[in-house]
Amino acid sequence: MNILTQIKYWILPLVLIVHFGAMSQIVIGTEPVKTEESTDKAKEKANKSSISSGLSNKERTQIYMGASPMFTFRTLSTNEGLFGQELGERANEFGAWVWNYGLGIRSPLNKHFTMEIGTMLSRNREAYRFEESDSMYAYQNTYRHVAVPIQLAYTVGNELSFYCAVGFMPKAFVSKRQDINFKAPQGFEQQETEILRNGYNLFLVDAIMSVGLRFETDQNFGLFLMAEGMYQLNNNYTRQGPFVRNALGVGLSFGMHFYM
Repeated sequence: MNILTQIKYWILPLVLIVHFGAMSQIVIGTEPVKTEESTDKAKEKANKSSISSGLSNKERTQIYMGASPMFTFRTLSTNEGLFGQELGERANEFGAWVWNYGLGIRSPLNKHFTMEIGTMLSRNREAYRFEESDSMYAYQNTYRHVAVPIQLAYTVGNELSFYCAVGFMPKAFVSKRQDINFKAPQGFEQQETEILRNGYNLFLVDAIMSVGLRFETDQNFGLFLMAEGMYQLNNNYTRQGPFVRNALGVGLSFGMHFYM
């Protein structure tokens, strides 16, 4: 009995050692499999992210901002209504340069077409000057508006692309600023400024067009340079005004855009 008892005491520890050794081998053997699975999933995520980051810029929404130096003038005629006036010296006015500023968003519709909407400070100007040896009289009229340009654009190209857009620009009349310079009889010049708001239409609409180039510097940033034109479709003055005035202008637009 003593021998059997001693054998039991030796066999039991051996069984336990073999059992835990086998379990440890199973656990250790499965760890590399889990690591390989997690590595494969990580690779798949990395591949998907690289594919999504490689989307064409044409498929991404843009935020743009720019400036527009523009030479502006107008058509002007006598209002045929009761309060119409002859043009007089206003027939001798000439055009002048202005600077306009704006920002907005471009949303792609497909590979080539984009819808563009923004907000801008829109101005147009006319000027007059009469000068003799002992006298001078000059003025500059600046019509100021807050505008919302809306355009449908067509784009061809990749890093360097051709861009053409047409649309309309509703604008709210803010004021007309008149800067007057004249030479007094004493021989020195004087300046006056007037801000006028009465007698003008508060809501106006321009037809607009732009053609130019865009350059993509990287995946998130680009530059543009456009030639642009505008023509005001309705009269600056009210129906009871003395004239019918329609502004027009041609110029450049340049700036930058960012991809979202």
